[in-house]
Amino acid sequence: MPPARMVDEGARITKELITHYSRSGAELAAIWAPPGSGKTALLISLASRMAYQVGRRLVKETVIWRGRDEDNWHLIQGRKVCIFIHFLDSVSFVDVTGKELENLTIFRYDTAYDIIANVKRGWVNVVYEPRNYIMDEELLEEIATKQFMDDVPKKVSRSFFIYELIYFFKEYKRHDDYFTFIIDEADEVFRMNAPYPQSRFQQWFKDACLRDMRKNKLSFIITFHDYRELDYGVLFKVTTKVYLPAAVIPPAKYSIIRKKDLAMTLKMGSYLIEKKGRFGIAEYDRVDTDNQVRAVWRHSPKPETPEMTVSVSHP
Repeated sequence: MPPARMVDEGARITKELITHYSRSGAELAAIWAPPGSGKTALLISLASRMAYQVGRRLVKETVIWRGRDEDNWHLIQGRKVCIFIHFLDSVSFVDVTGKELENLTIFRYDTAYDIIANVKRGWVNVVYEPRNYIMDEELLEEIATKQFMDDVPKKVSRSFFIYELIYFFKEYKRHDDYFTFIIDEADEVFRMNAPYPQSRFQQWFKDACLRDMRKNKLSFIITFHDYRELDYGVLFKVTTKVYLPAAVIPPAKYSIIRKKDLAMTLKMGSYLIEKKGRFGIAEYDRVDTDNQVRAVWRHSPKPETPEMTVSVSHP
């Protein structure tokens, strides 16, 4: 059993991660966990508890959850869930038995701005990237110019949609609104030694978005299997680090925890958490993450040209 002081400190740092006050701004956090060590269950627990201060009371914080083909957003307790799907995409969601889920709240978007304008406050908003993603033309030109790219990529990975989404949230959200972005398996977005052009997009994101997320009240929780998979420029920005059982703790340059095998002693359902020279141990409720929802995609038509504008009637 960990010392009481470590348990108390773990509870305090966890509360700082999930509860946001105007004086403290948002949180930049990373969770490291080998496969099967419980990171998805921890994300579910955190998403259900996110809150921010309004006057003298705490209210539910809006969560933006990056949707994955096999996911567990339906297990989040105490929150309504809205699913955002691109209007050109056709998808259904089935449970582990293959039965299609019914009575889901779904919004079909055209652009990242549509998501911002229609986000459900206090809910968990699950955003699925467009299957045929074309980045906003002006934003793509801006990135190419600021990153001195010789040519503008004609097509970028759909995983880059999260860059565009966060950028537009930073630019257009209300100043007093708090949002938390939860990105599982973030190595697709912030990978170490990323090839061109992803390396340029990551650098732009660090310069244009990550630097200002805390003061703009945009929190950011990402997960990786190993800290060595994460872009070191992003790692430097992370203020709260969470380690699940058997996770590798970074060297002294990135972590104040001297006993580097400490995470090896953790039991399932517990985690080690550190922030700005403090660290402790905490626990969370385990859930059956094998109970997944699977996205079943059907053929989506490709846009005719990057400049195409389509007017749709949203629900």
